[in-house]
Amino acid sequence: MTKLIGRTAELARLTALLRGRGPLVITGERGIGKSRLLTEAAQLARDLGRHRVVTLHPADLLSMIRQLLLAVRRELSDLDGPDARSALSFLELAAAPPPPDPARTAHAVLAELDRHRPLLITLDDAHRLPPEAATFLFRLTGVIRTLLFAAPAGQLPPPLTELPTLALSALNSQDSLRLLELRPHPPTGRFHALTLHRAAGNPAALIELAGGTGPLRPAFARSIATLPEPTRRLLLHLAAATAPGMKAPHAHPATAPNAADFCAVAAAAGVDGDAWRDAERAGVVVRIGAAVEFVHPLAADAAYHAVTAYRRAQAHQRLARWLPEQRALHLAAATFGPDEMVAAGLEEAAGVFRSGGNLAEAAVTMERAAERSAGPEAAARRLARAAGDTQRLGATDWTAELTAAVRRLTADPELTAPAEFTAALALSRSGRQHDAYGMVVAARRAGLPVGVGMTRLVASIAAISGHAEHRRGLAGLLAEVAPQIDPADVALMRLISDPDGPAGADFCETVRAPGAGDDRRTLAVVGTIAALTDRSRLAVDLLSAVRNLNPAPGLGGAAGTNTPLGARGETDTAFGDVGETNPALVAALIDTGRWGTAERVAESVEAAGLPVLRAALAALRAQLLALRGDGAGAMRLVREAWALIDVEQHRSVHVRLLRAAGLAAMSGGEHDDAYRHLRSMFDREGRPVEPFLAGRGIAELVSAAVRSGHRDEVASILEGVEVAAGSAAGVRLGLLLHHAGALLAEGDEADRRFRLAVEDEAAAEWPFELAMAQLHYGEWLRRVRRPRDARVLLSAAGRGFEELGAVRMSELAARELQASNPTARIGVLTAQEQQVAELAARGLRNREIADQLFISVRTVGAHLHSIYPKLGISSRHHLPAALHHADSQTQI
Repeated sequence: MTKLIGRTAELARLTALLRGRGPLVITGERGIGKSRLLTEAAQLARDLGRHRVVTLHPADLLSMIRQLLLAVRRELSDLDGPDARSALSFLELAAAPPPPDPARTAHAVLAELDRHRPLLITLDDAHRLPPEAATFLFRLTGVIRTLLFAAPAGQLPPPLTELPTLALSALNSQDSLRLLELRPHPPTGRFHALTLHRAAGNPAALIELAGGTGPLRPAFARSIATLPEPTRRLLLHLAAATAPGMKAPHAHPATAPNAADFCAVAAAAGVDGDAWRDAERAGVVVRIGAAVEFVHPLAADAAYHAVTAYRRAQAHQRLARWLPEQRALHLAAATFGPDEMVAAGLEEAAGVFRSGGNLAEAAVTMERAAERSAGPEAAARRLARAAGDTQRLGATDWTAELTAAVRRLTADPELTAPAEFTAALALSRSGRQHDAYGMVVAARRAGLPVGVGMTRLVASIAAISGHAEHRRGLAGLLAEVAPQIDPADVALMRLISDPDGPAGADFCETVRAPGAGDDRRTLAVVGTIAALTDRSRLAVDLLSAVRNLNPAPGLGGAAGTNTPLGARGETDTAFGDVGETNPALVAALIDTGRWGTAERVAESVEAAGLPVLRAALAALRAQLLALRGDGAGAMRLVREAWALIDVEQHRSVHVRLLRAAGLAAMSGGEHDDAYRHLRSMFDREGRPVEPFLAGRGIAELVSAAVRSGHRDEVASILEGVEVAAGSAAGVRLGLLLHHAGALLAEGDEADRRFRLAVEDEAAAEWPFELAMAQLHYGEWLRRVRRPRDARVLLSAAGRGFEELGAVRMSELAARELQASNPTARIGVLTAQEQQVAELAARGLRNREIADQLFISVRTVGAHLHSIYPKLGISSRHHLPAALHHADSQTQI
């Protein structure tokens, strides 16, 4: 399928349509991508190779018929009959009487051609069709396999309004960011953030506002230039009232002025309120109820910049009198020089923007307030607040620009310390951990106060980077601030600074399941501790409660949560929540076998502008794909995620990606590649490159090593992990170490360690790891000629994999089962087991089998549990083939 940013669902719908039949109208605002999607659909049809693609342009009826027949003229010569000859005559390509009714003739020959090979007819700008041409095309929908139209929403001519529609919505923030980053010279800093904000997800606006060339701005400018002067004046005032940083502070950025506001705009312009009708007919504005708004951000931009700066200032002066809620904003735009009253008004407006979540508007307004401030201290304070807004917005470069401006204006630590902290946080969130840590160190050396917030930030940096230097720095800061923070924070920071210490494990021993009234931030912190110390079920409980307390999209909410492992910040004091909420929750859900929920959580997170979070979630989604057997899909995600980060600054994410890549290779039987990826989780000396996550892959590493001829090379790594864990190894790591050790051991020692890995009741907390241990134990038992015992383990492993959805591993377990019992005979089943097996093979459910045989459902389940290993299979899906094989063996 063709790659088109942000249109995966739309392309999937078009693909389904092309494989079936039916008409479709693609609608949406100008610049939203209707034409591009139409072009992609045509190319997709060519790639599929089924359709003859015909591209039309709006025209009168006879011209439309000529376009259609010219496009298929070669095929017309292959048809017999009077209609084909009449069509060729219409094109002046045959000596025959012209058709008395060209529309009927075209309808007939196109229907016949479509029966031989499906036609795809596409037409852009369908709103420009004359009524007769629109009616003709509508009638064609009854005989042509697929017709695709594109038109602005609400502007289709009848009867095309009766056709199914596909309405294109604005791109989400993440897709908008991806599109902007693909520009040859993408904007940076303030310009980058404001482009994203002003474009509001419109692809054409993103490109043209970012400095790219395009047709929309010039087209709007030409349309406006042809309008009467009063209408142009009204549009100027409407644009001034709705320009970035000028919308009424109580309004959402995407809303138009309400009806009363519009009347005030018309009064300020000195124009009759009906003057907007000419602009509407020109396609510049649209009426929505009693209000009017520009049809596109570039239309407003063209109207605003069509006049001189002096005339814009005059418009703002008049609007200041007529729009009291925007008075401060317009006075600031109409006047110049320091004015503390104007600055205070702008600061108040910024506060309203901020409380409404309009951070870009708040930051722009605070910058303007700083420009109008009476002194440098006031300007620095306002710029520092603007930096906080941009940090929350995810605009790292803009934050850095504002922080540098604060430094130039003042040396007051009460202003510079928060600004430095905000900039460091923004650097960390954007993926620059070393720079962020360096900024903290520099601030401390400069004597700036380093408090709780800065310590939490260093904890985040240390957990993300995995570097010992950052952990040591955290330990030093924690010694200073520990008395000021709660025990959960202290436990998490001590765990990060000293991963082998007892702080995290000891704290988890005192934790109960979440209950009513629990504080969201404390749940996030304790949930992260549980995740890092392999209390996976507890982590799921705690971190699920975090989401339930604020279930909006994003990391724990619309703005998200500041976290050690790359999550998103939401509090004005910057590093507010110290829990790896969604990434840790997704990982714990995967570990505990709740893969469907893990997938839904991962896909719900808003990660635009947060490369570390995007990479972490991509790594977890790749792990899910690999576990399910889609190695190619997993590796595609892994490569995309690696492109987002510097692996040396993000070892925690890097290790997740290496494990996902190793699992992907294993799912395809590429054990050399699997070994290469998994071995990279440890350095040359065999030490984990990251203290929390690398050890979880030890059994997978040893398995890949044994299968790829690297057995001797991993023995020292396993020994090192065992020594480092010592007697304090957690339950999960202990099970993994027994599993890994069994793969390298022989004889009774291998048997002993396998039993320790699979017979501990606690192993059920990690079902995939348990099933893998059962599979490997079953393989070992088969090799040492204990087939009966092997079948029990392999059958259990197969059921575990099948329940999880691990397709490839389930197939592998089934093959091992068959190999462990190649001569299975029906005689191994008791009489009742044989009856149960035969009924189950016919597709009956357990309840239906029980009713037929007059036994309980529980007895049916017990019989099936006994039947599977006897026949060398792992589930009822394999029963028909197994019974057939056993029957043929009996006949022999």
